[in-house]
Amino acid sequence: MLLATVLCLLPGCRGREKSQSIRMDLQQRVTSLDPQFATAWESQVVLMNLFEGLLIRGEDGELAPGAAREYTVSADGLTYTFQLRQDGVWRDGDPGKDIPPTPVTAADFVFSFHRIFDPEVPSPWAGDFQAIRNAREVLAGELPKSQLGVRARGDDTLEITLSEPSPVLLELLAGTGALPCNETFFRSTRARYGQAASHILGNGPFALQSWDDEAVVMVPSGSYTGTQQVLCPSVVLYTGRAKEKGTTEWQLFLEGRSDFCAATSQQARELDQERFHIAPTEDTVWALVFRQEEGSPLADAGVRRALALTVDAGSFGERTPEDFLPTTSLVPRSATLMGEEYQSGASPLGFRPDEAREVMTEALARLELEALPKTTLILPGSAGLGPVGGYLQKVWQQELRQFINLEIVEDDAFQQRLEAGEFEMAITPLGSEGNTPMGALGVFATGNSRNVAGHQDPGFDLLLAQSQTAPDARQAAALCDQCEGMLLEQAVAVPLFTQQGYCAMAAGLEGLDYRSDRILFAGASRTGG
Repeated sequence: MLLATVLCLLPGCRGREKSQSIRMDLQQRVTSLDPQFATAWESQVVLMNLFEGLLIRGEDGELAPGAAREYTVSADGLTYTFQLRQDGVWRDGDPGKDIPPTPVTAADFVFSFHRIFDPEVPSPWAGDFQAIRNAREVLAGELPKSQLGVRARGDDTLEITLSEPSPVLLELLAGTGALPCNETFFRSTRARYGQAASHILGNGPFALQSWDDEAVVMVPSGSYTGTQQVLCPSVVLYTGRAKEKGTTEWQLFLEGRSDFCAATSQQARELDQERFHIAPTEDTVWALVFRQEEGSPLADAGVRRALALTVDAGSFGERTPEDFLPTTSLVPRSATLMGEEYQSGASPLGFRPDEAREVMTEALARLELEALPKTTLILPGSAGLGPVGGYLQKVWQQELRQFINLEIVEDDAFQQRLEAGEFEMAITPLGSEGNTPMGALGVFATGNSRNVAGHQDPGFDLLLAQSQTAPDARQAAALCDQCEGMLLEQAVAVPLFTQQGYCAMAAGLEGLDYRSDRILFAGASRTGG
């Protein structure tokens, strides 16, 4: 036994043991694992595996039972009732000391929402859930948290009441902001919740073994009783290794120091098929988005329509960046609906310059303007969209006699300006909540934090909310088509390109659920050295 122990400390033995872990490089260090406040993508990757919300997204992008085994929605779309699994528990038991784990109850979800709408320290997710009854008043301190429309009806029943239908509520409940929080444990951390491994209590398929500046290590939770089958022996997420060592995530992957990595189409084509394999992931839609700021000419649908009617992505030719293909839909081609392939049925505006000139003339007269004031189109620096932006400038000048400025912005600054609403026009990838048409269209819902356009339309919100609770795929698809048709007709955004994503994986890696908005490790396993 002693000899075996010594041998396992040798470098070769350590390498073989480590090879069974699923390894990945994160661009940034994980600085917080507080579900109600952590918004960084790196943090969310960890949180989605340490915790389990009311709902989870399955491999096909569809919502599936999580901590809740089932739910119902009232006929008016304002009351959601969730029945929790009775075997759900927190990872705080100790079999050696005969201490059973604490059950996950509806009160844990109520407390999470009380934290989100704390008027003294509001959560960044508060805007996403503002459709909950009395949310604005509680956040402003005008009503106590007990008046928030999230209530426990016993240990196993959670009721969420809305003041208006929310088209994205179910999608948001599968995200990190709505993960449960045990109040007793939270208070025991003395304001350090989510800041260290000892100050985190999860209910998901994994437990946090260690967390420091070098890596986050997760191992299977021995108390998890949910629907996710846990095959993965452990997960090692290296934090900031690529940046600090003067290399890249892709180089670390090629060297065999990590097991999977996002890849471009060129990288996918050049990959050694004997050592690695490629899996396509959901594609991303890039669109021309107009910021509907009050008082801005772009808040006028006529101005937006005129600009949109002179855009023809099919005419960009060689100006189109590699990996990009023209599209006429705001919904990714890889989207699925109730487990079935989804194809958009909405009609695009099309290229109609004569109509565009008439619409622009009428809009400017209505706004009492001779021409658009200084208006700038911003582009992210790394996307290679400069030629596309220059071409649009030329088209708008020739067809509409409107002069649009062009600004190429570094990626970080570009994202900051989008989130702050400090732009007039932008070509940007559209976010999504899950790989569904509702998740893609939901980025234009009132109050959604991804709604960089600032679009607000109660009719659109209602239709999208109805699509979430439609009885079958046909009716849901018809409602989604109506929603997208409204966005295209009002020129809220103009779809330009779709970009196919890829995940490169080491040979022997199976069962990884990789999406742009989440990575679930439970079903993953890696064989071989």
